[in-house]
Amino acid sequence: MMMTDERVVFGNTFHGLFQIALHGRLSQAARYALGRMGLHVDRQPLPFYPASVWRPSIEIIVRDLFPELHREEAYRRLGQKMVTEVSETVLGRGMLALGRALGPRRLLMRMNHNFRNADNYVQMQLKELAPTAYEVHINETLGIPSYYQGIIEAALGASGAREPHVHHVRAEGSGCTYRVEWH
Repeated sequence: MMMTDERVVFGNTFHGLFQIALHGRLSQAARYALGRMGLHVDRQPLPFYPASVWRPSIEIIVRDLFPELHREEAYRRLGQKMVTEVSETVLGRGMLALGRALGPRRLLMRMNHNFRNADNYVQMQLKELAPTAYEVHINETLGIPSYYQGIIEAALGASGAREPHVHHVRAEGSGCTYRVEWH
């Protein structure tokens, strides 16, 4: 795979999405389309993939899994699925227990670290508005801010936040700012 994009998504992220969260759920047509991009869902993932491959792979997935949904809702659901399905693994259950022990506030403060383990370009900044309300800025969403919205919602829910709400506040170039609240 030729590297023309310095931004990369690490192989563990592809493993989590394709081999855990989506294992056995993709149609043959989607698997073929992903394979043409160099993403063979049944093989050991490469150490990293260009970010330019990540975005179209997400599009293939949402068209396959959620064809009846509006694209933004499909991206949000995929983000949620990534968190909830990975939390069903042994490692995921450990991470879930840690998230519950940390609680929503501290988990949110740790999420930048989690994003940094997924790729080399996403950075998250927090601004506390109240003990259960934050402004969250993600510098790069690759044009799919609803995917990150779903990840944040599911992670907060898994950490024990009651009624987590994540709303787009504004787009800023390729980044997005969200208002995050829970009870």
